[in-house]
Amino acid sequence: MMRFPLWLLPLTMVLSGCHSFEPKVEIVPWKGDKKAAVALTFDDWTPGHPAIVVPELQKRGMVATFNIITTTVKDWEPLRHAASLGNEMANHTATHPHPHGISFIEEISGAKEKIEAEIPTQKVLTFAYPYGEATDSMKAYLNEKGYVAARGTSTPMTDPDFTADGQDYLDTKSYSVMSETTLSDYAEQLAHVKRVGGMLTFLYHSVFNDSIRDFSYAWVVDSIFQQQLDTLNSFDLWVGTFADIVGYHQQYTHTKIEKIESSKNSFVFRLKESQDSLQNRSCPLTVTVNVDDAENIIVEQNGVTLPVKVVNPQQILFDAHPNKGNITLTKIPFKF
Repeated sequence: MMRFPLWLLPLTMVLSGCHSFEPKVEIVPWKGDKKAAVALTFDDWTPGHPAIVVPELQKRGMVATFNIITTTVKDWEPLRHAASLGNEMANHTATHPHPHGISFIEEISGAKEKIEAEIPTQKVLTFAYPYGEATDSMKAYLNEKGYVAARGTSTPMTDPDFTADGQDYLDTKSYSVMSETTLSDYAEQLAHVKRVGGMLTFLYHSVFNDSIRDFSYAWVVDSIFQQQLDTLNSFDLWVGTFADIVGYHQQYTHTKIEKIESSKNSFVFRLKESQDSLQNRSCPLTVTVNVDDAENIIVEQNGVTLPVKVVNPQQILFDAHPNKGNITLTKIPFKF
């Protein structure tokens, strides 16, 4: 057996120390490196939404998207409260008409202006088609006005329907939760989207209990709703607003990693977005780094230290903004 000459050891250590720091850096498809994403959407802002849905979401640290018919809202304070918790207030038109022959200016733009006037902390970025009826002219109007996405009522059936790349974001498919939806059916949808690594949009209407008599359409009792949320929690997926999930994937699709430079103890790169996919609305993207001694890596963007999660001894993850300056990974030198 060949013996390694001991006198070469110091020289080997010196030479190896001259190598550049070249970690494996990757943008992941979903926030937090989750396997898939789920958007909970609720149509019409019915009585069960502020009374039951918002508190149940808050208990679990979840957020959702509420599609608002503006002329039916009598008190905007509960909506402002829901928005302050991170929920999205989205456009469901002013009066919920069938789409043929409606005034886009009054029903869509007018409703958007009303929501943004009442809830100035948010911009209206998504839309839900009344009766699920999407038309080419309406889709073109939404695209022109800068909407990130619009949700229909067609049910996802095949694998491409669940993958983010396979969806038309201006007519996103959704799984409607009805009173007859079983917990096993609900879990099956979650298992499917996790397997394909895509996104799933649930559509709810009424949620009720003995005190809150919310029976406008497709009512779900609160005890079943709670079980559904707990089931969703058990799958460990990213539960976000419709706008955030679609916005994240759009930006992920158009962003690449560009190496700037590397040295013995540092690696500098940037997240370069190839087009303004979100019309100046930058979403932070989750980046994973595979590297030895992960606990001793510092991450900075434009000189500001970013929070880092150590996944295991060889991997970290963090969130950073595209087109917002260089990102530097620095190894803390090992001290003898």
